[in-house]
Amino acid sequence: MSNKITFDFSTFRNGLLMGMADAVPGVSGGTIALILGIYNKLIFSLSDFLNFFKDRFPSKAFPTFFNSFQFLFTLGIGMLVSYYVITKVLVGSEGEEGLLLKSSTAPFIFALFFGLVLSSVKEPWKRVENRTFSRYVISFIAFVLVLLYTNLSLTNNGGNLLLITSGALALTAMLLPGISGALVLLTLGQYTVVANAVHDSEFNIIFYFLCGGLLGLFTFVPFMNFVLLNYREDVMSVLTGLMIGSLATLWPWKESYDTKGVSPNLGLNEVFDNFDFLSIIGVIFFGFMGFGLYLALKKLEKDVN
Repeated sequence: MSNKITFDFSTFRNGLLMGMADAVPGVSGGTIALILGIYNKLIFSLSDFLNFFKDRFPSKAFPTFFNSFQFLFTLGIGMLVSYYVITKVLVGSEGEEGLLLKSSTAPFIFALFFGLVLSSVKEPWKRVENRTFSRYVISFIAFVLVLLYTNLSLTNNGGNLLLITSGALALTAMLLPGISGALVLLTLGQYTVVANAVHDSEFNIIFYFLCGGLLGLFTFVPFMNFVLLNYREDVMSVLTGLMIGSLATLWPWKESYDTKGVSPNLGLNEVFDNFDFLSIIGVIFFGFMGFGLYLALKKLEKDVN
């Protein structure tokens, strides 16, 4: 077997599509992988890759490791390219604000994401077949925890520890169909921090984030596999609460649109005082566009399957 790395364009293309999804809060790269029919290959390749290191580089496993590495490397390059481009548009770079940070465009972009996530909330919940009282409680607790954390994020910068935690949670979430890694970052107040680090080559931030990602791969992924196998409906209940709670982060009307992505929301009375009628109608329209995007993704998933 040749150990020469070859470039597979279809894998690169799939990476581009997954990277686009992972750059948009509310869209899951895992869902796109499922739609493209490569989700199982992705999980198995990650498993082979991790096991090669866990088993201390067994020579007999090298061919399998090499094939997995080649697939993941090509996929990853595609994801990185499209992630860079999409977040460049949404976030911008140093000295240049993107659509998500300009007060003239941010409400519409947040509305699009709000509509998309609001439409997607039912995805984990419909997987809860036995909807007991305890599972409603679990969802509510998860919802409250997200709200509490969001409020803390308004005044607290967690530094490198938060970057590591964000990397672990976001990169793990990206592997779960229906769960958006970008939404996790936005809720944690790290979405624009990480995007700007990629654009401006801030390697110290990227380093801590990737350390968290590796931590997630080696610890959280096996843990998530365990709980999904043994407590699947409880996990889906938690995810439902987390997604509902994250809607507070995506509320279109905010006091400001700062680089953290988390700013106090405006109430409806304040919205009518600070925004003109056409702007409000435009935001509502973009919210419905988010719902339309959700329907388009579901149709694509149905057509492929």
